[in-house]
Amino acid sequence: MNANPFPRVTARPSAIPLPRVSREFLPRAALAALFLMVTYQFDWEWLRFLTSESALRVSALLGRATARVSLDTINVQGQLFQIGIACTFVDVFLGSIPLLWDLKKTLRQNASWLLAVAMIFFVFNIFRLEIAQGLYFRGVPWIVADEVLGGFSYFAVWLFLWHQRTWKWA
Repeated sequence: MNANPFPRVTARPSAIPLPRVSREFLPRAALAALFLMVTYQFDWEWLRFLTSESALRVSALLGRATARVSLDTINVQGQLFQIGIACTFVDVFLGSIPLLWDLKKTLRQNASWLLAVAMIFFVFNIFRLEIAQGLYFRGVPWIVADEVLGGFSYFAVWLFLWHQRTWKWA
């Protein structure tokens, strides 16, 4: 008897269906990428100042020792924090405009909705920055406190965009 305990099995990869992307989504995704590229062509000094000032004041309200160092840099508890463009969430907001725009609504309705979203994102971002500072002051490495928390924040925004979508995915 010549029975092979390990018979040769030829398996073919099963066809895994990939999700189809609608023609409605692709132009929005391309516009989102374009908006992101344009975002980083500006310095956004006024927004970096506004974000750093808001974080400075919230930190002070939380009882932390604070001081302004420069236009975009604050001192909190003896640690310097510089607010860059990504720290303002302007890239997140501008990149989300094509995904939030509702073609069935008027320009005024869309502008009002986007203004509300901008304010929501701004407050959410300040909250994110303050949590990152709090984690850092409790001994969490900055890469975890800022970058990992930032990743969760981006994911939360994506869930929000997915829930608010006015376009068909497939």
